[in-house]
Amino acid sequence: MIPKDILKKIKPWMWLSTYIVLLLFAMLHFQDMMSVLSRLFHLLTPLFYAIGIAFVLNQPMKAIEKGLLKLIQALPHNKKAKPQQEPKVRGISIFLTLLLALAVLFVLSSIIFPQLIASIIQLFNNCVVYLGNIVENINSLLASLHLENIEWDFDTVKVQAALDQLGLSADKLLQTATNWVGGTGMTVINNISAITVGLSNWVMGFMLSLYLLSSKEKFIRQLKKLIGALLPLSAANRVLTLGRKTNQTFSNFISGQLLEACILAMLYYVSMTLFKMPYAMLISTVIGVTSIVPMFGAMLGMAFGCVLIFAINPWMSLFFMIYFQIVQQFENNLIYPRVVGNSVGLPGIWVLLSIVVFGGLLGLFGMLIAVPATAVLYTLLGEFVNSRMRKKGQVLDESGLLSVKSKVKEEASPTAEDEIN
Repeated sequence: MIPKDILKKIKPWMWLSTYIVLLLFAMLHFQDMMSVLSRLFHLLTPLFYAIGIAFVLNQPMKAIEKGLLKLIQALPHNKKAKPQQEPKVRGISIFLTLLLALAVLFVLSSIIFPQLIASIIQLFNNCVVYLGNIVENINSLLASLHLENIEWDFDTVKVQAALDQLGLSADKLLQTATNWVGGTGMTVINNISAITVGLSNWVMGFMLSLYLLSSKEKFIRQLKKLIGALLPLSAANRVLTLGRKTNQTFSNFISGQLLEACILAMLYYVSMTLFKMPYAMLISTVIGVTSIVPMFGAMLGMAFGCVLIFAINPWMSLFFMIYFQIVQQFENNLIYPRVVGNSVGLPGIWVLLSIVVFGGLLGLFGMLIAVPATAVLYTLLGEFVNSRMRKKGQVLDESGLLSVKSKVKEEASPTAEDEIN
């Protein structure tokens, strides 16, 4: 039996040696560990889908549940909500939320999608005609600017000859397609299998999301207890505070951004229809979908709309660009502050950098979560900087230099310099 005083002395060295052994093991078997983590991540894919679906559905469900509880409390014979009514209210709220989601899908499938598909079919059917119109319109613009010596030539014979030189003739394309169909049967089967697995993951994720929504308080309480059991009290409280801020930031941003995208799509569709612009449904839908990504999204939608309208009428395309800038100013100064508000609290330069960095690392998913994730990191950095400056007794004075804050001034205004920006 080792004495307690000796055990107390050697305990830190035991922890250090264990850490060194585990670190060496991880370095020597890095590929194997990454393979296991990748396999584990693949197995937990339905759970990740479930968390994402539950997070999105939780936004309307909270509003519906809050309204139902107010309605129950307003009843004459039930001024106080009984505890046993909460499960019933939660079940009704989930059911109404699913009905709302189905209603949205029905509207999209019965009203928007047919017009969207018709516009896309018309666009592809007239693709060559539109390309010729674009070249003709460019030549007309050059002529109006007295630049007749610069002229774009669109000769179908020359285009076909160029395609033949590149090996893109119709016969070769048909032969290539035939060989591909005949030689890639297993690839097609593998693709079908991958689609089936992906669909099953989404279905399983949807079913799991219903369980998460029905007992979200229980799961959150269990997670908090697990964090408290694994971490010291101060560290656990910091993690819980970070989780609360992250949840609030993501909830406000996602719900506000989705609502703003719907409002923006409807605004563009109504106004473009009034101005009799072509492809109003297609362009407004693309702008609404792409505007989910801040800053870059709407600009991509504008570029897409300009190309389509330019093929028909170049002057209308110019008018569309001016009209788009006017609508964007209206949206940035009126719609966005009221719908999304200042919940993110991130300066514009960090929004731009976050989309570039997260988009480069994680693709489209990274661009979607870039702004709220950076807002959380920005808040944490601000709290860290302010905390370190308070410990050092430093303050940034009006001349832009650092100085030591006196106790009298600190007691008078303890939060005068609690901003990182």
